[in-house]
Amino acid sequence: MLSGPRGGDALDAAIDEHDALGFVSVGCGPDANVRYLTGREFDAHVVYVRVAGESHLRVPSTIDTPEIPGVSVRIDDKPAGKAAAAVLADAAADGTVLAPRTLPHDAALHLESSGYDLVSTPVVSEARAVKDDDERAAIETVQRAARRGVARAAEILAAATNDDGTLVWDGAPLSTERIRRQVNVALAIEGVDAAGSTTVTAGESGDAVVLHPGEPVVVSVQPQGRDGYRGALARTFVVDADGGWERRAHVACDAARDVALVEGTPGADAAFVGSEIRAETAAFGFSPTDEVTRDVGGGIGLSVREAPPLDGDAELAVGNIIRVRSAVSDPGNGRIELADVMAIDDDGPVFLGDPPTSLDPAAWSQ
Repeated sequence: MLSGPRGGDALDAAIDEHDALGFVSVGCGPDANVRYLTGREFDAHVVYVRVAGESHLRVPSTIDTPEIPGVSVRIDDKPAGKAAAAVLADAAADGTVLAPRTLPHDAALHLESSGYDLVSTPVVSEARAVKDDDERAAIETVQRAARRGVARAAEILAAATNDDGTLVWDGAPLSTERIRRQVNVALAIEGVDAAGSTTVTAGESGDAVVLHPGEPVVVSVQPQGRDGYRGALARTFVVDADGGWERRAHVACDAARDVALVEGTPGADAAFVGSEIRAETAAFGFSPTDEVTRDVGGGIGLSVREAPPLDGDAELAVGNIIRVRSAVSDPGNGRIELADVMAIDDDGPVFLGDPPTSLDPAAWSQ
């Protein structure tokens, strides 16, 4: 288990930089910011306040009052803004207060009417973008589970037989839905939650379809571990590939994946890395506007999509953990997709787990 709340030092630095009184965040349920700041997930709206180097949490009486090391937790059923203002008032009657842009409007109105000036800050998202050793270990654990989930799909496809143009496994036609269920079972055995994000697709349809030899089958998982951290892995398999379109598309996606390892160094422009992934894919003759994916990835952690994005104004830094995705689609041939999780280390980027990329599902058993 990860130990305790995070982000206090970053909040204190931002508060000092803006000569502010404190910081306020309001979240509900699996809110990633609240989970990062408190180390817990809640089933109700909670109010987090950082002031004078101390963290305060106000929770409604409808939930059990949690004990969180280093955090003052109390029950408060007042509206979120009033609960936050009451905490701030113990330090000062007015002043500048930092808050994420997602702060609910009614909470902002209550704070402003109480005499506090709100300033939007990205400090929490920026802090979450750089993972510590425990966070990285949590993501690596989930990524290992993701690999085993995709490996289960590869195992099934490798064992499937061709029955008059239909893939058959375990005595029945093999469909995308049968594989998806088996992948989710494998993820559950590994102790992670599929998080409703497992997809198995063939062709352009997202519906459950029976599979056939020679068609690309994309298996994508984005499971969530016990501590809330996510993984991401996607692979494309073809049973009895004939070496046509799908082979060329796979070579393009694999080359684009490798580009991330070359360009994704500490200090690199994140948007440039994203553009290079797209450009490398397009270099194999695919249209960058019609066929090459726009989503090439970005930060991953408590959310599948977080800072830094690979299409935004940011530099990669040591401690960033990035989802890297390359994909090509064609209405007549289907889709080829590869997705991995890459860590930015002092000596450069590395794929966590680095599973096989082959179209041949049998490669996973070698």
